[in-house]
Amino acid sequence: MNKIFHNFRCFIRSNEWCKLLLFIAFFAFPTSLTSQNYQTNDSKPLFSSHDVLNIRLIGDIGTIIRDVEEDSQEHPAVLEYVENGDTVRLDVQVETRGNFRRKRENCSFPPLRINLKKKQVKGTLFDGMDKLKLVTHCRPNSNMFEQYVVEEYLIYRTFNILTDTSYRAKFLSVSYMDNTNDKVTESIGFFIEPDNALEERLGMNEVKQKYILPDQTRFDYVSKLSVFEYMIGNTDWAVSTLHNIKLFSPDTLKPPYAVPYDFDWSGLLNTVYAKPLPRYETESVTERVFKGYCRTMEQLKTSFEIFNGKKDEIYHLYENCEMLKSSEKKRILKYLDEFYGVIADDKKITTEFMENCLK
Repeated sequence: MNKIFHNFRCFIRSNEWCKLLLFIAFFAFPTSLTSQNYQTNDSKPLFSSHDVLNIRLIGDIGTIIRDVEEDSQEHPAVLEYVENGDTVRLDVQVETRGNFRRKRENCSFPPLRINLKKKQVKGTLFDGMDKLKLVTHCRPNSNMFEQYVVEEYLIYRTFNILTDTSYRAKFLSVSYMDNTNDKVTESIGFFIEPDNALEERLGMNEVKQKYILPDQTRFDYVSKLSVFEYMIGNTDWAVSTLHNIKLFSPDTLKPPYAVPYDFDWSGLLNTVYAKPLPRYETESVTERVFKGYCRTMEQLKTSFEIFNGKKDEIYHLYENCEMLKSSEKKRILKYLDEFYGVIADDKKITTEFMENCLK
């Protein structure tokens, strides 16, 4: 467990006094990942702040996390959190989700989907929310896997810095209470902004059409997206097959934006389970591969200007994240240094982006 949340730990699960201390500690110490919050007026309340949200999920947790088959079912649960000094209890339905991380051999604690009641959340922090994707810790009692959660969350935040046309994320301190045996599992996670919230915030609608080529989407945006995926060392995405990509457009007559999500196979995280795709002939996911279409040097440098202009803010995000271990900060900043070294060198730009681009 990350030391930031070490005060929430309760070793004696059967002791009622310990449970009370856990409850008090859990709801008493909100933490902020950064003081800078989103400033747009049309943000949903849940995603308008970077403060860490403390929640409790109460239900038959054991049954929920074991229900990982393709026909998995929703299970009743209660989501609790504190708002304006009062404990709010929301009746929810919970089911497992995902592909790779839902398989038992990969994750013993799979990602979840929280189905809320629209009428019940009205006027609360969850106002406007319907179904929320919850990214979980994958394997309990593992500092390494908790660091993966922090780092994937920070990738979402990094893309937020580069463009507002991106999914937002809400970091969580989570206490899972199994009401069948009173077992409590404490960890961290984050909610991903739902599609309908993104649509409303940006004034767009999802385009559910496969086999659109990248350059049939918004040209300047997909150019930036391709460089971003190269920066974080991610090849686990594809516009044409909508693999870890969703399309959104403000107008059916205009090219859509290809918005990315799901970054756990990126080189920046370098998870133990991520393997390089054979077609790229790389030995590790940390080896960057540019998957973008070919661009001129001038077009590439136009994209690079965005990354250079946001460099200090991106580095500040990682340097000031207290939940990121110092060794991980050092590794990630070195990885980013390598990227910025490439885009500052015309010869490396030619090799990495112009010679290896998609023709």
